[in-house]
Parts: sequence; structure tokens; C-alpha cells
Amino acid sequence: MKTLKQLIYISFVILLSLVSRYLVAESSVSEKVLSEDDLIYTVQENDTVWGVCKIYVTDPLCWLKLVEYNQLKNPKYLPPKSIIKIPKSWLIDHSTTALVIAVEGDVLLVRKNSQQERRLNTGDLLSQEDIVKSMDGTAMIKFADNSRLLLKANSIIRMDSLQFNDLTRLIDTRVELLKGRVKSQVERLSNKNSHYYIFTPAAVAAVRGTEFRVSRSKNSVTNAVEMRTELLTGALLVSSDINQKKVKSGQGVLAIEGVGVSEPIKLLPRPLMALNESQSIALPLLLKWQAIEQAQSYKVTLISKDSQIWERTTENSELLIEDINSGQYQLLIRGVDSKGFEGRNRRLNIEFSEPTPAPTP
Repeated sequence: MKTLKQLIYISFVILLSLVSRYLVAESSVSEKVLSEDDLIYTVQENDTVWGVCKIYVTDPLCWLKLVEYNQLKNPKYLPPKSIIKIPKSWLIDHSTTALVIAVEGDVLLVRKNSQQERRLNTGDLLSQEDIVKSMDGTAMIKFADNSRLLLKANSIIRMDSLQFNDLTRLIDTRVELLKGRVKSQVERLSNKNSHYYIFTPAAVAAVRGTEFRVSRSKNSVTNAVEMRTELLTGALLVSSDINQKKVKSGQGVLAIEGVGVSEPIKLLPRPLMALNESQSIALPLLLKWQAIEQAQSYKVTLISKDSQIWERTTENSELLIEDINSGQYQLLIRGVDSKGFEGRNRRLNIEFSEPTPAPTP
């Protein structure tokens, strides 16, 4: 019996010795230097290493590995609001899909591991690594958390990551903008460790609870990828390999591949107009607004429910609208400055009625 007790004691000492190898000096973790391969977890009150592992990781030795990976000196106490890195390769796989809720015009879909293109249809489910190409059309895509992305005409995106955990409400959505322009409406997430990214080789836009636009183009002189980001509401962090900038509502930034992210600039204000949106308006309609100082041109977008019907550009502060079916619509009017940044939208919810027939002679 004594030998058995000694054996148990020795085994316990060995186990403590193994655990102690993981208890190294604590180091502060800055989000600025974290790899994109990590999930950034913000510690909540009463969190434990074991509890975090149980929710996010399947490996039974996670509690040991996480201590070593984060260099935690006192793993029995995790200070609230401190940061823990969890390699995404450790995470429980909860791949999900995105739903195509509206398609206007010619939009194509290329499935993962396929070269074949087919027409994108309303109701299609998009999986990770699927590619969507809008030719002369647009598509509205809804993610697991009800966030939405509008793919503009002549644009291409790839679903890089679509992860969702029903239990924890953890969201990890990553969309690669390969060409063109998108607009996103990101829901406020219940899990503050969730992420929603739009990225290009120039920079990454990381958001939560935000309405924003991102465009990708190529510099005609240097061939470097340029990424313009315009924030309409909420909070936004645009990061590159060189630097990062926090963007406030009503600001925009330009990120250039190999150069970094510019200082935020103020977007053009909403155009002023006298149109009374409570009226039912007959077509044709000559839509007019006050010219905006520093605006080089204007964009007018017509939206019906979840679909973008069309988007037009004009250098004048007016646009003739005709040949539209009767019904309720939303009009977005905004200025575009000399650097290509689109300004804040003037939104009009209006109803177009049937054209009044010409009187009989």
C-alpha cells in the first residue's frame, strides 16, 4: 500500500512538473501584432482557461496548449478585458453558408474547386471559397448573423471564411474583394469576439455594427492595388501590413498596397433637395438637388426591397428618372470627390405611381 501511495505521489509531482513548463512569463497581447490566423478572445469576468477551451476547441489538451501559446503566468486567474489568442486551426469547425436574397441582371457563381461558371440565382447558398462575379448586374447576400453585402456591377468576391457557432453566437465572416465595389450592412453582434472582414492585398476593413463601402482598383502608374473605404455609420478599423487607422462615421481612407493606410478624410455631405418624399410621384421625374462644393460627379442608386435596380452617374445635379414600374422604392443620392471617394447618402423613400395618360385630343 505504501508503494502505491508513493507511486501516486510521484505521478502527481511529474504532472505538476509538466504543467509548470507551460506557466511562463506573462506578456501583454496587442491586437496590432496579432496574426490573422488567431481568434482574438476578450476575457470576460469569471472566465477560465478550461471554460474558454470547452467552448471553442475540441482538443482535450487545449488548456495546457493555450497557457503556453499565450505565455500565461497565472492561468488560474484571467483578468477581465485581457486578450487571449486562439489559433484558428484549433477551433471547432462550424462552417455555415450565406444566402443569396436578390439578384438583378447578369451575375455568375463559381463553386469551390470548380472552374465552371453558372448563373447566380435568388435562394442559392454560398459556401466557403465560392466566387461570385457580377457582370452588368448586382447581388444581395445575407450572412448567418443577418448582415448583408451588396455586390455592385463589374465586381468579384470570394467567400474566404463563413463560420458561425449557434451556441456562442461567434461569427467569423471574411470576404475577399477581388475586383470592383461592395457595400456592407453589418449587424451588431452579441459575441464581441466575432469578426467581419472585407479584405484586399492593400488592407483589411474590420467592422462590427457598421454600414460601409469598399472598392478595389489598380493604380494606373504603379499597378499597386488600391482600396477605398467609406464609413457611413458605426466603427471601422482599416489595417495594412504597414499601419492601421481608425475611421469615424462620415470619413474615408485610401489604402495602397506596399504604402499603407492614409489619414482619414471627411466624406462629402448629403446633397440638399426639396423633394417631398411623402408624395406619390408620377413618372417621368426630373430629380434635382443642390450642387455640392468639391463634388466632381454624383451617383444615384435606385433600390427596391433587397435589390439594387440600377445605379447611375451624372456630372449634373439632376437626373431624369423614367421607365420604372410603379411601387415603393428608395433613392440614394451622393457626391463623388476628385479622389474617387463617394460621399454620404441622401435617402428618399418614395412611391412611383403609374404615368398619367395623355389627354385625348
